[in-house]
Order: sequence, then C-alpha cells, then structure tokens
Amino acid sequence: MNRNSKWMLALAGTIICLPVSANAESVKTEDEIVVTAGRLPLPTKEVASSFTIITSKDIETYQYQTIVDALKASPGLTVAQSGSTGTLTSIFTRGASSNQTLVLLNGLAINDPSSPGGAANLANIPLDNVDRIEIIRGPQSALYGSQALGGVVNIITKTGSRNPVTTLKVEAGTLATLNTSASTGGNVAGTDYFFSVSRTATRGSDATPARLRGNQGEEKDGNEVYSVSGSLGHNLTDNLKASGFIQYTQAKTEFDADGSTTGFVNTYQNPDSKIRSQRLLTNLSFDGRFFDDVWKPSLRFSYARQTAHTTDAPDAGGSAYAEDDTYTGKKAEAAFDNIIKAGENNLLAAGTSITYDGYESHGYRDFTGGYLILPDTNVDTHALAFYGSDHMTFGDTFFVTVSGRYDKPKGITGRFSYTIAPGAYFTESDTRLTASYGTGFKAPSLQQRFGYDPDSFGGYYIGNPNLKPETSRGWELGFEQGLFFADARLGATYFQSTVNDAIAVVYDVFFNSTAVNVNEFKTKGVEAFFAITPLENVTTRLDYTFTVLDADVFASVLARRPRHQLGITAQWTPREGTSLAATYQWTDPYRDLPRDAFGFYINPAPYSVVNLSASQALGHGVTLSGRVNNLFDQTYESVNGFEAPGIEALAAIAVSF
Repeated sequence: MNRNSKWMLALAGTIICLPVSANAESVKTEDEIVVTAGRLPLPTKEVASSFTIITSKDIETYQYQTIVDALKASPGLTVAQSGSTGTLTSIFTRGASSNQTLVLLNGLAINDPSSPGGAANLANIPLDNVDRIEIIRGPQSALYGSQALGGVVNIITKTGSRNPVTTLKVEAGTLATLNTSASTGGNVAGTDYFFSVSRTATRGSDATPARLRGNQGEEKDGNEVYSVSGSLGHNLTDNLKASGFIQYTQAKTEFDADGSTTGFVNTYQNPDSKIRSQRLLTNLSFDGRFFDDVWKPSLRFSYARQTAHTTDAPDAGGSAYAEDDTYTGKKAEAAFDNIIKAGENNLLAAGTSITYDGYESHGYRDFTGGYLILPDTNVDTHALAFYGSDHMTFGDTFFVTVSGRYDKPKGITGRFSYTIAPGAYFTESDTRLTASYGTGFKAPSLQQRFGYDPDSFGGYYIGNPNLKPETSRGWELGFEQGLFFADARLGATYFQSTVNDAIAVVYDVFFNSTAVNVNEFKTKGVEAFFAITPLENVTTRLDYTFTVLDADVFASVLARRPRHQLGITAQWTPREGTSLAATYQWTDPYRDLPRDAFGFYINPAPYSVVNLSASQALGHGVTLSGRVNNLFDQTYESVNGFEAPGIEALAAIAVSF
C-alpha cells in the first residue's frame, strides 16, 4: 500500500464519523420491496439472495451523473472504465467475467449482441429518468437465463405520479462540462406519463497517461450525450393496464485507440479516434389483475438496437492506424409472465419467452498504412425459455424461494438451471439469516461463435461455432443483525462459485485467434457492511468486499478483479432542505493486463477516491447543488493504460413546478 493510500484510509476513519447515508440496503429493510430477486415483489426481509437498492433519493443525495457513478459504490461490483467519461465501461460481479452480469432496463436486457462476449457497455446511460437500480448478486440463471451467472442489474425508470411535476436543471463545471436536463411527469385521467430529455457534454481529460504518450503530447478526450425518453401507462379497464417505454441515446466519445507507426512501433496517444454510438430501447406491456389480485399476468414485447461507428485517421508523426467500421447489435423479446397468489403463504411465478439476437459488422481497419483488413459479420440466433418460481413463507419467521428455468438456444443443447434460497427473519432480535444455492449458464456470444474480425495484433479473429456454454454452480451464506443502539445494523455474506467450460481467446503463431472452452475457474469471498444512524439526521454505511480467484488456465480472467474494495457513504441533513454527503472508495486492483504489453500480469498500486456533494433547497421549487469528484486529484487507472479524470468541480440549479 502506497503512502497516499494509507493517508486516504486515515481520512476514511474521519469520514465515517461524518453525516452519512446508505446508498444500498437501507438500515431498516422491512418495508422495502425488491422486484428483481425473484420476479416477484417481495419484502426485502424475505429475499435470500444478496441485493443492493440504489434509489432516486440516493442519486439526488450523492449527485450521481451516470449509471457508472451509481454502481461504483455497490458492494460486490467492480466497475472498469477505459479512461474518461463515456469510454467503454464494464462491470464484474463477484469476480465473474464482465459478460456474465445481465443488465436490464425495465426488464429489457441491454447486453449488446455485437460486443465480443455479449457484455453490456454501461457508458452513456443517463440517470435523469431513473427511479431505482436493483442489483442481485450470485447465480440468477434460474430466473433470467444466459448471462446471469454473476448477477443481475435492473435499472427501473420513473413513471408519472399523481401530481404533475416539471423539472429543469442546468449544471456547469470544470473540464468544460455543461449538463442540461428537463423532465415532466404526472397522471391525467387515468394516464400516467413521464418524459425526459438531457444533454451532457464535457471536454474531458486525456485517457492516455503521460508514460504512454510518446512525443504526441497531451490532448483531451471529450464526450457528448443526447438522450430522450418517455413512458406512458393507461388503464384500459379496471383490470388491465397498457404501458409503453422508449429511450433513445446518441453519444460522441473521443478515445485513444491503440495503433502503430509505419515502422511497426506501437503508439497509444490518438487525438482523432471517435465512437459515435446510438442506443434505442423500447418496451410495450399489458399487465392484468384478476380474481381479486390472485392472478397477475403480463404480456411484454421489447426491442433494443445498439450501434457503434468508430472512425480514426493517421496522425502526423504518430499512429498510421486508420479505421471506419460499424457494429450493430439487435435484441428482441416477447414474454408472458404470471404471478399467482396460491394462498396467504405461497406466491408463484411462471412464464415463457422467446428472444432474438442479431449482430452485424462492416467497414475497414488499416493497421500500418497498407495492411487493410475488413470486419464482416452478419449473424443472428434465437432462444426459447420456460421458468417457474415458488416463494413460500412459514409463519412470520421462515421463508424459501425455489426457482427453475429451461433455456433452448438455437444450435446449443438445452440447459436447466435452478436456485434454492431459504432464509429466516427473527423479529424480536432483528436477525436475518439467508442462504442460496444455484446453477447457471452463459451461452457463447454471436461474436465468439461466428465472428470474423481483425485483431489489434495484426491477425484475424475467427469464431468457433462448436463452443459449449459456460456453466456455473454457486452458493452463499449470510446474516444481518440489528444492534438496537443508534439505529445500527451489520451483516456479512460468504460466497463461492465455480465456472466450468470458461471461454477464452487463444492465438496461433501468426496472431490469428479464436475462442475455446478451457477448464474451470473459481471465485470466493466475503461482502460485509456496517450501517449506523447515530442521530436522526446523520447516517453512515461502510461496505467491504474481499474476492479471491483461482484461475491458472488463462490470464485474462484474473484481470480487473480487485481483491479488496472498501466503500463508505455518508450524509448529514443539518436542517430541512440542506444535505451534505461524501463517498470514499478504496480499491486494491490486484492484477491487470498491461496496455503496452501482451500476456503478462502487472500488479497495480491501490488507489482511493473521495467525492463530496451538497444541496440546498431555496423554496418555490428551486434547489442549488454542487459536487466535487476525486477531491484529492488522485491519479489512477481502473483499466491499465487508461487514466481516469482528475479533480472535477460542478455546480447546478434545478427548478421544479
């Protein structure tokens, strides 16, 4: 641990005594509802899987700007961003690969079929329309199928409330940042609505650290995002409601693509490489309530289209690399879900779905001013699934959820996954005990099976249609205990998981590559927290995650999985309308693969980041707020070779009427 990190840890001890607020499970969880854990609206005291809830209030308190900001503070998750705002961002849940966490938006999977492993890119997802984020850790394939090996992140957007409200917000700050947003929502004559539009723009910082710039000098990597979204819900009858959601996001992100000179000397600074991306998400559902709410069916149709257009040109005295290519991923789903109340102590869920994934790529990449290769893929697939779940309670203390699912992807042997999750909540002692055992699978992505793509090392990637799915088994044991002093609560969860037939990319002597199934890898660890509200207006929470991986079969599985992570969140409300908050995060990266080398491990130094935020309500719907990101201007790289932004200060005014 370096001297700066030790100093930051000392500071953390001070912060924990400050006004603080939990941004995950609240100190008292009995009255909250979790939807994602079992496709059922369950009280949190009856959820056996480990979970975190990030509410819209948390988003406002800590002034998170993007989904990335919000998820960084969640236990069990590692967020890896390749440089400044808007660049490629992946999440790793409990050491699982980034493509083994399923990301949903209102239940619609937004993992990108055009990405190499089918992972979700969390960059440029706005927060202005988000009501809450539910994070469920551990194998969830029994309910959500492929890609839920590590867990599920479900982003749930806002809907109109009874009283119409319109909000306008402007925020400006350093790094030439200017963010604007407007939203309006309400309920008129049985129709609820919520519409929002936003633009975020920043000049950014240089994604390439000084040690890799060579003679190119410093240049800023900016980001600009436009987003518009809307939701409508209308009661067709007393028992049937129709709801629709649409979101379109367009972004232009500058980044530093790796390249080489005409003399085959590697270069990393790249002043004109850009990605223009678009994301369209739509969802239409019909939700019923029949027989005094005994049967609640839901018919849902959804479609997602994600496109990334990358351009680059040779740089004078630098990289000869040139690129102009487009990758498009498409995903459609039709699903029929049912919730059945089979008695006072028995809640059933069952359903079926059919999904379609498509992937296209075209364009060119020129690595050294004459070595031209062309990405060219146009493939699709579909899958059919059936699932069932039964949540049972026994008296006021014991509960269990049993779930099973059968998936049949095209061209792949069908897979059955199951989860058993018992638990108990003892009201008198405020003790909660949970356990979970589950299996899961991850179907190979379209790129892994059928892709044909130029590789950054000068060869070609050629897909392997004979790949088998990755499979997993995992379990966890947890407890939470109320301490009955200063409104305090602590808890810990031990988890362990094994992934078999893990997929890795291998190279031949000519740097051509393909994907193969390799042996298993294992992950285990502990997630622990302590939350306390010593005063009515002071709350504090500490989260610690310890993760160990055992994977000698291929290097990349150990990259970007920190062994230790410590997070502290804090809030103080000195008087009504005034809020002061702070977050502290300490990360021990453990291992990474260097950007400027191939096939070797490095052990990066730990780093810590402190963020501050404050807000003041002035009355008449006017609120002033400010935040400071990376207060101590820490230099760090969550992905080796890509430097995160330094200190940033912003101020905002919001008007609601």
